[in-house]
Formats: sequence, C-alpha cells, structure tokens
Amino acid sequence: MLIVGVPREIKDHENRVALTPRSVASLVASGIKVSVERGAGAKSGFSDAEYVSAGAQVAGDAGELYSRADLVVKVKEIQVGKGEHAHISQRHVIFGYNHFESSRELTNAAVRSGATFISFEKVIDGNGQTPLLMPMSRIAGTLAGVWSGFFHNYAFRHDRSLRMKAGADQVKTKFIEDFELIAEGKIDGALASGLSLHDRQAIIFGGGTAGEMAARVCHALGAKLTIVEKRDSRRKYLHELGLGRCSVVASADYDAIKGASAIIGATYDKEKADRMIDETTLKNASEVRKKVIIDISIDQGGNFPFVDSTGRYAPESMGTIMSPAQIDYFGNVFVRVPNMPSIVPRYASMALSNAITDYVRAIATSQARPELVRATSIAKGKVLDEAVARAHSHAKAF
Repeated sequence: MLIVGVPREIKDHENRVALTPRSVASLVASGIKVSVERGAGAKSGFSDAEYVSAGAQVAGDAGELYSRADLVVKVKEIQVGKGEHAHISQRHVIFGYNHFESSRELTNAAVRSGATFISFEKVIDGNGQTPLLMPMSRIAGTLAGVWSGFFHNYAFRHDRSLRMKAGADQVKTKFIEDFELIAEGKIDGALASGLSLHDRQAIIFGGGTAGEMAARVCHALGAKLTIVEKRDSRRKYLHELGLGRCSVVASADYDAIKGASAIIGATYDKEKADRMIDETTLKNASEVRKKVIIDISIDQGGNFPFVDSTGRYAPESMGTIMSPAQIDYFGNVFVRVPNMPSIVPRYASMALSNAITDYVRAIATSQARPELVRATSIAKGKVLDEAVARAHSHAKAF
C-alpha cells in the first residue's frame, strides 16, 4: 500500500490544497497512511492541527514530505523553475493537474525523473465525462459570469490603464464570501445589483460545464445571452435549460460579437483551445462597443488574441487572482487568469478533494481502474500520452 503525500503548493497565486482533512480521514480509515507538508492547507483555511486530528502525519518541509510519500497528490504541475522536480524520484507516482502539453521543460523534467505521472485532466469516466475537471470548470464558469458583471460595472479605462470605481472592493469581498450560494444559483438582489448585466448582450463560446455555469450566472444578472456550441447534443441540452432571452447557436456572426458587452471563452479540446475570434474581428468589434472579455481557456492557449496596451501581441501576458484584469490595445477589459478557482480556495479545495478521494484510494491500494491507466501521461521515463508526445516531439511508448 502506497503512502500518500500532500505537498504545499508553490505555484504563484495557487491557494488550493489537493486533499482536505475530511478526505484524509476517509483515506486513513481505509488503512492508508497520509503525510501532509506543514502549512499545505493554510491558504485554504485548513490548519495542520486539523490534518493531525484526521490521522495524518505532518512533514516539516517538501524534502521530508517527498521522502516519506510514494503517491504525491497535488493540485498544480511540478514547478521546475522553483526546483520542485528535484524532490521526485523513480519510485514516486504524481497525481495532479499536469498539463504537459503546455510545457516542454516540464515534460522533459518529468521524463528524466523516471516517476509516473497520472493527470487529473486526463481522467475520463465511463460516460465520457471528465470528473476531475468538471468541479473546477463549474467554479471557473461561475467566476466568469460574476467577473463579467463585476468589471462591467466597476472597471474603467484611464490612459490605457485600468481603474476601479469606489465600492469595488466591498462587492468583490461580498461575492467571494457568498460564492457557494452563487454557484448554487442563489444570487440575492443586493449582490446582483452590484454585478448587473441588465439588458446587456453576453456571448459565451463553449456550452460545456464552464460555459453552462457562466450562462446561468449571466442570465441571473439580467443579460441577453448567446451560447455558441458546436455539438448538436449539447445545444439541445442547453435549449432545454429554459434560460430566458438565450439563443444557442453553432456559430456566432459578426453582428453578435459587435453588439456584445461581455464575451466569455470556455471552449477547448483535450490539447488546445480553439481560437474563436481573430485579431481583426476583435479590433473592429471593439470600435463599436468596448467589452469585458473573460478567457477561461487560457490554460490551453486561450480562445481570444491578446494585444497589450502597447500594440504587441502578448499571449504570455496573464493576470492573477489578486489582479485579474488588463486593458488590451483596443480598450477592452481582458481577464486571462490560469488558476481562476484559487480566488475561492476553500470552496475549490473541498470540491476537488471530494472528486479525487476515491481515485487516490484506488491508486494507493493498487486497485485496477481503467480510467487511471488511460490518464497516465508519463510512466518510468516514457511518454504514454499521444497528445503530449505530439506536442513535444517525444516518442510515444506503446
């Protein structure tokens, strides 16, 4: 039986923890030993004492944690630039959001370690769903809807920079405190008044989990909606939601983009986000109406081009959960944040932990789970995932 380790996340602005004390207690009750790095849950509101009460041992630092653990369960990919890969050896199994396609350096470090990497984002269940992505997609979609209203009402442009109106901090605090209620569709009048999209047009590219949640929030805030979704079956499902003043279409025309006050990108495949609007279209549409643009799919490359305030195409330019918005060259408010759920870390950690606990138990006790086999991206120095091999010209092991 493998010993489970939960490290403290060291990626910038990552506030989540992979396993909560409740999940640790469940694993310990199954006879699994769990070690948690000191302070791993602090940013999510979980103390070391809670983990000890749940039956975990507390490791003093990352070195101690990795030396104890066989199965390392973490949120984000190993941080090569911060030396996290140096703790990993051939005996380790790493279970987390790996996104190897996005980084050759990360992939090469993982291959050199000789360890096995199982990717949350690659777990696909018997229904074709991604159960470890969906909880975070729900959160990201909900936040995208909230941010659309928030920045529409409280952001303004001054000398090509972004300024916030009085009262913005109070509204932000309120929607973070009430996030669980918002995610359940309970947006009260006081909160909604500060985020209103009344009679504004919102376009959402992608009608999956994230797009659906964004649509529900924008609808609650009073927006007129267009959801762009390629899949016939998903369009039928979205129609049946019965959201008022909502069109569900296979593609968006220029007039819809031109008239939109808010645009949300939430569409991607397993490898790379689709480019939904080109630079010329964005430029022309922005001359008619400035927009709030939320690009949920930024981890996969993003749905929209970002041209910074100097006129330079800048796909590497990101916001953070502390300062998410930027002004682009065309005067739009742009939100491109790769770890959106970290703005609500306790809620997000609980949602993630609940989703992964049974999979952690299966790996730790060597249970055969076909979806985990399929989600193994790299094993013992060999790339098993075709998309990763193609992205970085690695030979795929068969």
